[in-house]
Amino acid sequence: MSWRNKLPSAYDRRPDARSRNETERICCVLNPHAAAGRAGQRVRELERALERTFVDWAIWKTEGPGHATELAARALAEGFHIVASVGGDGTANEVVNGFFDGARPRSRTGIFALIPWGTGSDLQKSLKSPGTLGDALWVASTGMTLPTDVGHVRFEALDGSKGERVFINVAGFGANGDVVHRANSASKRVGGRLTFLQATMGTLVNYEAPRVRVTWRSPDGDGGWEGDLLSAFVANGRYCGGGMDVGGGGSMHDGCFDLTILPTKGRARNFAESWRLYDGSVWKVGGARRVYASQLTATSLVDEPVLLDIDGEQPGALEATFTALPRQLQVRGGWLRSPLLTPKHETWRPS
Repeated sequence: MSWRNKLPSAYDRRPDARSRNETERICCVLNPHAAAGRAGQRVRELERALERTFVDWAIWKTEGPGHATELAARALAEGFHIVASVGGDGTANEVVNGFFDGARPRSRTGIFALIPWGTGSDLQKSLKSPGTLGDALWVASTGMTLPTDVGHVRFEALDGSKGERVFINVAGFGANGDVVHRANSASKRVGGRLTFLQATMGTLVNYEAPRVRVTWRSPDGDGGWEGDLLSAFVANGRYCGGGMDVGGGGSMHDGCFDLTILPTKGRARNFAESWRLYDGSVWKVGGARRVYASQLTATSLVDEPVLLDIDGEQPGALEATFTALPRQLQVRGGWLRSPLLTPKHETWRPS
């Protein structure tokens, strides 16, 4: 069963059908530069769709990096019930950060929603949200709202200062940090999947694996790993990097990350096994370690910076500490069955 079974019919969309949300105010935080600038050209389309779906709505446009976080915090302070990110995964991460002051939620009742208008829409797949505007707004208006985990990370900013932010989908470090740096430096006019695929191939050719130490806390027992690192994925959601399936079998509602550590196997072997990034079997790569962790700390044992990837953004480098914040964000997604009913331990975890 898909969301198509619950999306609005032609009758629902009639002006006199009274299908609009009359009880909640929604603020759409729009990144006009998303999707290579195409999002900014669709404002009238967004206005018409909001008019069909909500009685009380507003559109606030971002003006630069970090502005979406400020606008989301302001929208919550002004009493909007729903704050929707309209853009790509980077915009969504900024909006989610507006829901938090450090690791503390600004609101226990404010709802995050997603209108995926960016080049990268990995969060859309993790939240099972529709991709079209009308359908995404219908979910924002009538969808299931669930208390959802987020991750909080403290890290070394590239200027040497200390940084912190939250993430909702997937973070990591190692080659994926380099991939994100390459992808965000590109135009992305060829689309998210191809942009990240090109960046991944470029990284695999040039990447020199650093030695890294990782320690973690887990309900299954604390542990650690040390070695020459290709990539590490700290998955709250499932998808990243233009469709890489690195969090399959995990949950956004269990209070823990699904941590996958990939040691380097040499360039030829890294290339040969890169397909596993996309089919959900990345944890089957030879030498991979996958654990269920509520907190982890990663430390570089080399002088060169080991770059971070946080929801498709590249804010800094190791040392970094990632902490799961259980069910701290109300999210309205495209779930048809509550993930809270799913057993904690999924089938991929070894016995």
